[in-house]
Amino acid sequence: MSSTAAKRYEQAPGPGKRRASSFADASRPLSRIIFDKFDVDQSGTINVKEFRNLCYDMGYFLSDKELTLAIRMLDVDGNGEISYAEFIKWWQQENRFKSLQHSPSDLATLTEISHEFQRFDKDHSGCIDVREFRMLYADLVKRKMTKKTLAGMLEELDNNRDGKISFNEYVSWVMAQRRLAAESQPQFLESASRHGDAAQ
Repeated sequence: MSSTAAKRYEQAPGPGKRRASSFADASRPLSRIIFDKFDVDQSGTINVKEFRNLCYDMGYFLSDKELTLAIRMLDVDGNGEISYAEFIKWWQQENRFKSLQHSPSDLATLTEISHEFQRFDKDHSGCIDVREFRMLYADLVKRKMTKKTLAGMLEELDNNRDGKISFNEYVSWVMAQRRLAAESQPQFLESASRHGDAAQ
């Protein structure tokens, strides 16, 4: 977006409207301008209501379930609010708003995964630490979702190597496993059909 377009956005009415003088520094990145615009209480973070207003003001209305999942995905440290560091990672995505909107089936799947994650996030930190991961690993083995060792699974899920499993890391892994299962199912059915034809 050009500096002229950014300036027009700064002056546009919206839930986070402030005096034009607060946006006098045109050299600030657009992400910072928008973050400050919707940080209405000037707390340095964006809460659930402020984030809903941000999305709605830009033409993307999130349902309650979508909003809950969006906050879980953006709120890496699990404190219930979005810091600028967390916001900028999301803002830099090309499909940032569409990534928060889901079909009913995808929404049901993500809600199910979210509930699974929360079962093991005992301290509600937004991440699963090594102690909590032992319980998650035992559950994955019980459900036959992995044959790897505990250390192997931790390495596979912990993409950023910080020793913890974030909600996004867990979602990415589960969704990948489900895609693999869906892709292998037609092959299994085709193989079974060939064997059936040969037996006739």
